[in-house]
Amino acid sequence: MDHAGRLAPAGLVFLGLMDLELPLPPPPLANMATGYKPPSGEWPLSSVDRGAPDFIAKANASWFEICRAESLFGDDRDFLVAVALHEGGNDFWWARVRLAESWDVVGAGSASSLGTGFGEPEFTALSVTGDVAAFCCSTTSWIRTVVATGFSEIEDLRTMAEWKAGYPRTPRQEKAAARRWLDSL
Repeated sequence: MDHAGRLAPAGLVFLGLMDLELPLPPPPLANMATGYKPPSGEWPLSSVDRGAPDFIAKANASWFEICRAESLFGDDRDFLVAVALHEGGNDFWWARVRLAESWDVVGAGSASSLGTGFGEPEFTALSVTGDVAAFCCSTTSWIRTVVATGFSEIEDLRTMAEWKAGYPRTPRQEKAAARRWLDSL
């Protein structure tokens, strides 16, 4: 798969796929983390109304600010983003990327590989260290980013990981990744 070409419209420089044997949470599990209640309070959230002037620019800025504030990015603005391993497949893993000087994850990125169309993001990002997950999504009313930190401490998420690791219909890569992640905790 041409990950570099698919991620370029978003302004993401493809640095390579992460080793499949690393104990990172599988992308579907990291995506679920933001749906569980955090150990205390609420997950940090940013939301931009589609009716706002320049809502794409505002949603991009909002995504960047919340991800920066919650330490998703490494020193070189690098992070991981979930990608399909094979065209049309249901196995996902992490691509290491870096934000280019000019980027547009919510607009052009959503039209290419990070969503279902221009201004319709649907993607999960993870810090290189694997402890910060960000989920960007949209509805007809808003574009929202939710960030989860310390999600490995959520018992219900670990229970879900155990279930995924043992469920026969979980894709093979996801099943193995869930087991490695759990064993690393």
